Formats: sequence, C-alpha cells, structure tokens
Amino acid sequence: MSPLNRRDFLTAAAVAGGSALATKDPAVAARRGRRAAIPRAGAVRFSQGVASGQPTQRGITLWTRAAGLERTSRFAVEISPDRDFRKVILRRQVLAEEKRHFTVHERVSAPRLRPGEQYFYRFFTRDSDSVVGRFRMPLPPDSREPVRIGFFSCQDYESGFYTAHDGLAAEVDLDLVVCLGDYIYERSFDENGVRQDRTGRNSDAEVERLSEYREKYALYHSDASLRRLRQNHAMMAIWDDHEVEDNYARDEPGEATESRELRFAARRRNGYRAFFEHMPRLRNRDRRNRIYGSRLLGGNAELILLDERQYRDDQPCGDQIGSANCPEAFAPGRTMLGSDQRRWLKGALDGSRATWKIVGNQVMMMALDSPAGNPLNPDQWDGYKAERRELMEFIRKRRIEDVAFLTGDIHTFFAGEVTLSGRQPALRPAVATEFVVGSMTSKGIADSLGRSDRERQVLADLTDAGVRANNPHIEYSNQQRKGYGVLEARRGELQVEFRAPRSTEKPDSSVFTLQRFRVERGNPRVQVLGPPGGSFPN
Repeated sequence: MSPLNRRDFLTAAAVAGGSALATKDPAVAARRGRRAAIPRAGAVRFSQGVASGQPTQRGITLWTRAAGLERTSRFAVEISPDRDFRKVILRRQVLAEEKRHFTVHERVSAPRLRPGEQYFYRFFTRDSDSVVGRFRMPLPPDSREPVRIGFFSCQDYESGFYTAHDGLAAEVDLDLVVCLGDYIYERSFDENGVRQDRTGRNSDAEVERLSEYREKYALYHSDASLRRLRQNHAMMAIWDDHEVEDNYARDEPGEATESRELRFAARRRNGYRAFFEHMPRLRNRDRRNRIYGSRLLGGNAELILLDERQYRDDQPCGDQIGSANCPEAFAPGRTMLGSDQRRWLKGALDGSRATWKIVGNQVMMMALDSPAGNPLNPDQWDGYKAERRELMEFIRKRRIEDVAFLTGDIHTFFAGEVTLSGRQPALRPAVATEFVVGSMTSKGIADSLGRSDRERQVLADLTDAGVRANNPHIEYSNQQRKGYGVLEARRGELQVEFRAPRSTEKPDSSVFTLQRFRVERGNPRVQVLGPPGGSFPN
C-alpha cells in the first residue's frame, strides 16, 4: 500500500482518475476517468453506523450509509489489522449511489486478509469519519478450531429496549452473527410498548412504500445498541415475514394489514429492496431476491441459510391457530421451500464436508402440539408436513449426520430433537436437533396475557409445563425470557447457550446465561446441562 495518508489518498485518487496509482491500460483508465467525474463527498453523516457480512475465505462485504448527500458521490474505506490503523493493508474508493439510497456495499477480497484473523475498517470523506467496525475472516476449510455463531430474531422496536443487543455485541470470539428474521416490523404489534421513541419518527406507523421502509430501517438503526452489534461482528441476515408483511406466503398477503394502500406485489418489492439496501450483502445478479445460500466457516461448521417466505404455498386452512391438523396440511406437493430451493438444500446437506451442518431456519421445524397430536401453528413446518418428512427422510437415508437447525419467529426458547414427523419418535430415532431462540424484544404469550412480572412468570411456568408434557421431543422450553443464542461447533460436540437480559423494559440491563446444551457428534440428542451454578438469577 502506498504510504499516502488518508486525506492525501483522496486527493491523489482524484488526480489519478479514481486510484492512487496510474495505469497504462486504456480501458482501466477510462473507467477511472468516469469515476473521477463523480464528485467527492465532503461532510456527511454515517448515522446508521457500519456493518460487514457475506464472509468467505476470500473476502467480505462492507456496508455503510452516507446521510446528507444529494447525488451519487465517492469517498473511501480502509482496513487494518490494528484498531488504531497503524498499518493499513487496503485503502480504496467507494461509491454511495443515489439509486441505492446512498448506501455502500463494497466487496473486499485483499490477498492480505488471512483466514481466521480479525480486522478493523472505517469509511472516510474529506471531512467526515465513520466509527470503526470489526470483522473476523472465516477459518480455512481444514481448520479444526471451534466455530462460534451468535443468533437472534424478532426485534420489535416498540416492545422493548435493545439490552440483549448489547450482550451479543460484547460476545468475544464470534465468527459470525446471524439474524433469523423479523429484523424490522412493518407496523406496531404492541399497543403497550415500553419504548418511548426519541427520534421524532412515528415508530408504530405501518409501512408499504419504499420511502417508508427506508425510514423504518433508519428508525431501528437509530438505536446505539443495534449499531454496536453490527459494528462489532460480521452479520448475515435472512428475512421472515415482518420485513414485508405479517404471515405473507409467496405472492399471498397476510391478514394483519388494516388499510392497504398498495397492491401486495408492490409492497413486497419495496420491502425486499429496502432489506438489501440496509444489509451488508450484495444482491444476486441473476436472482436478485435470492437470500438462501451457504457459508463455510471452517472445518467444523457450514452455515446453510434458507428462505421460508418467498417460495412457500399459502398456509393451510386459513392460517388459523390450531388448524395445522387439517387435511390440507398433509397434502403431498405442498411446499415451504419451493422446488429449486429444496433441491439446493438437499445438495448442500449431502455435499457438505463440515463436521456440523448448521441450518438457519425462519420457522420451527419441530412440532408444537397442544394437546398432544394437535399442532398449533400452521405457519411453521407443521403446516407443511409432507415436505418436512421428505427432508428428514432424505437426511436419514443419506446418513447425513450432525445437522442442527437454528430457528427464530416464535418468541420462545425451545431446544429438542427433529424426527421424521416432527414429533416424538415411535420406532426410529431423531435425525437432527433444533435450537429455537427467543425474541430480542417482541412479546410472547406470557407478555401479552400477564399484567405484572409475577403474573407473567406464573403463566410462563404453566405454559412451559404444558409444552413439555405434550411434546416429549422438546427438551427445554422458556416462555418468559428474551434474548439470543451462542453456538460453538467443535469436532466432537456442539455446545449451545441461551442468554437473556434481566429486563428489556429499561435501557440498561446485564445479560446472563439462561441455559446450556450439548449435542454429541453422531448422536442427535439434546443434553440439557443447566445454567452455570445450577440456578437462575433473580
């Protein structure tokens, strides 16, 4: 790297046509000349922070948004192995394009980015600097070092403060953080939310237009705790339903919108575009709305991410709670994934050479019955029974071991085993495990019905007891707490911890370990280890 300092780099880049180095290649010189015609950004606000994502052994995507621009402009990014940037290993210009709402998605693949190493990055203009972000490159494919993944979902802004985000941001040695869906909520679902918005925005307004979705992401990113999480760890996000509309299915709208102003197709298009604009990921050139894919994070773990909204058939029998046992839910050919994604998933599972196949899954794979044999929720895999059995049969017949599903959506912590039917096995053992993470803030059953902490605790205890009695395949249930999960994939075992803040009803709250689990390699059974010290904090 040239010894130019940061401001000198911007000046030299302008003179050299977009690069600090001259070239004799006419085509390259022409491209640099076109970029040089784009104005350099001066004073901007990096008010939504920075983020990184899509990590591979060869590179990573860096993100920011420059507020205060009126037209497409250019500035710079730099990467260093040191937090104080004593040694800069990469410095280049980036574009904040008006058509992308002045967001930057810069794919970086420098030869000096080494697998498994930590790096720092920042964006800068002539007059402004972003905060410093951090990411860790994935381990090499033959590495046997542990892989650590944080995972979360369901962060309704109005329902609580982002105290759990502070805990996840402070986790050490995470290779990646995964959002399993419901990153934003298209409207408020909490009439008694504790968050008093200080941003001046109408936080509970329902959004349908592109400008409104953009405002919703800006609202969520106005929270310093969420910005710290994105700043501290590389992140991959997959959408569920609320990034567009509650309980939609493919091109079928949900039923929670009270006064629709746009056709659903236009609303979904706007929601998808805003999602890609605000996440640290590039859009697929050929299939621009594709979010499913896999990431090899080292020899011990491959992360396989799904899309369970865009391709699914409509929920069976009117999507009513308790209707997941209707004949339609059993119908062959009904799909959650769509044929292309299902075929891809089978290939990804069968072809993975990682010890653990970690599947990021929006909705619950295990059955959830009340009473026993009566599935409650047709929006989850209970409404798509034939396809679930097909997938589980494939895993069993192909002898694919060590598959673990990570799931969001249901605002409750669960851990258990996945069988062919989703229920307690009769003659054959489980083929995979599942860890369902509670919400970061969004309310669950106990929150909605209880008027006090004591009432909510009693309701949660009763509900948890009913879950375990009616669902023997579920080893753990916690209806009361919010929080996130941390998974550690080792060569011989999988370790998972559920972590919770003591409160989401006040801005400052510490995080504790709610429960710990272990899965032995080759044995899809969840062992509940208990919280540290054997008791829960008050």
